[in-house]
Amino acid sequence: MQALWNKIKNWMNTNNHLLWVSIIALVVLGLLGMYFIGPYEAVRHKFEPNIFFNKFWPFVLVGTAIMFAFSKLSKKWVIRISWILGIIGLLLMIKTIIDPTLIKGSARWVNIGPAYIDPFMMSLPAYIVLMSHWLSKEKQNKTWTTIGTSALTLFIIWAALVAPYVFMSQIYLLLFFILTFKARKDNSAAFKVGMIALISFVVLFVLAIWQLPHVHTRIDLMFHSQMYSQTWIARQALANSAIIGNTTESLHWLATLPDSISDYMFTSMIAKFGILMGVFVLALYGCLAKGLTNLIRNSKDRFSKLLTTGTLGLLAILVIAGLAVAFGPLGSAAYWPLIGFGGNAFLTWSVLLGFVLAINKK
Repeated sequence: MQALWNKIKNWMNTNNHLLWVSIIALVVLGLLGMYFIGPYEAVRHKFEPNIFFNKFWPFVLVGTAIMFAFSKLSKKWVIRISWILGIIGLLLMIKTIIDPTLIKGSARWVNIGPAYIDPFMMSLPAYIVLMSHWLSKEKQNKTWTTIGTSALTLFIIWAALVAPYVFMSQIYLLLFFILTFKARKDNSAAFKVGMIALISFVVLFVLAIWQLPHVHTRIDLMFHSQMYSQTWIARQALANSAIIGNTTESLHWLATLPDSISDYMFTSMIAKFGILMGVFVLALYGCLAKGLTNLIRNSKDRFSKLLTTGTLGLLAILVIAGLAVAFGPLGSAAYWPLIGFGGNAFLTWSVLLGFVLAINKK
C-alpha cells in the first residue's frame, strides 16, 4: 500500500499528467452540466431544450484543439502570438469605448459579424504572457519596464471601468499585483507599483462600502437576502440539495435560478447532481491548482514561473469569486473556468493553458 501511495505521489508531483487529467475532467463535467442543466435555463427563456449544449460543444472541440496545438509551441511563438492577441485586444477595447454593444447593461462586448467578443477576457492570456516576459528579462531598464507595465494595466482598467466592467478591472489589477509580487526580487520597482495598486484597491473598496448606497445594499443582502432575489434562490437551491442526485425542491429552485449555466453553474450542478458533485468540482480545481504549483516548483526559468503563477492566480480569483456568488456575497461573477457557459471564456482558458503547457514542456 505504501509503495502504491508513493507512486501516486510521484505521478502527481513530477508530471503534467495531473494537469491534463484535471483539465479534461473539468471540460467533460462542463459539457455534462450544460446538457442536463441547460433545459432548465431554456424553459425560463422559452428556448430549445439543448440550445446551450449545442452552442457550447463546438467551442469545446475548437478550444481543446487550440490547447493541444499551442502546447507544442516554442517560447518564441508563444510570445509572438501573445503580441498579436494583445494588439487585437487593445484595439477592440478602444472599440468598446467608441462604439459599444450593450448586453444586459454592459458595454464591454464587440459585435463582429454574428459573434460577440469580450476583448477584456480575450486579452487575459496575452496580458499574463507579455507581463511575465517583460518582468523576467535579465537585461532590461527597470524604470521603463515599470512604467510600461503600469501604463498598460492602467489603460485596461480604465477601459474596463468605462465599459462598464468593474469585475474585470479588478481581475487585471489583482493579476498585476500577483505578477509584480512574484517578480519582486528581479524587479523591485514594479513590485512597489504593484503594492501601491493593491493598497489603492483596498482603500477604494473600503471607501465604497462607506459611501456608496448600493454597496451597503449588497452587503446587507449578503446577510438578509430578499425573498426571490437571485441570491435567495441560489441559497434555496443549495439548502434543498441532496447528498447524491437531486430532490423535487432543488429542481424547483434550479428552474427559477438566473444564469444557471454561467454565474450559478456551481450552484446548479449541486442542485442537479448533489452536494458531492460540488465537492468533486472543487477537488478537480484543486488538482488543477496542484498541477500548476508543480510546474512553478520544478521550473528554473523565471518567465515560466511568472506565467504559471499568473495563470494560477487567475484560477484562484475566478473560483473564489464563483464561490462568493454561490453562497451570497456577490451577485454575479465573470465565469467558472472550463465548466461555465461562454465561448469567449472557454477559448481564453484554452489559449492560456496551452501557453502554460508549451512554456513548461520538457
